[in-house]
Amino acid sequence: MPKATSAKATKAAKAAKAIKADKATSVVLGLPDEIFGETGSPAIAVPAGKHLVVETVSVQVDVTPPGTKIEAFINYTCAGNNVLLFVPLTYAYTEPSTRFDFHVALQAVRLYADPGTSLFVTAYSPGGSPGTLFLTVSGYLI
Repeated sequence: MPKATSAKATKAAKAAKAIKADKATSVVLGLPDEIFGETGSPAIAVPAGKHLVVETVSVQVDVTPPGTKIEAFINYTCAGNNVLLFVPLTYAYTEPSTRFDFHVALQAVRLYADPGTSLFVTAYSPGGSPGTLFLTVSGYLI
């Protein structure tokens, strides 16, 4: 049995090497050719000449004074249209030294951002002042 497993592993390694050598192939082991992940405060640029397919977004925003309500949005351009996506936030903690409440979100999405544009996070708080805004995205370029 170990010999068969070893032979299968060798065959799989040769196949993977052949796929990598083939320039026309854009997928290796089920992953897109150009994987993308980045954190910005508050924006992330989409490279020129490539569409960004976002599969996961993470947002962190803070607000003062503590106990203040806050909402967040991701803004981006898709097919030339400005899109405003509401992101539901969850309270995480209060930083006593700065008196800021921190709120976070993590969502699986499917966003298509146009080449040469930016995705950015905005926050609105009717009774307070938003502080630093962070946006993290992961996905791939096409």
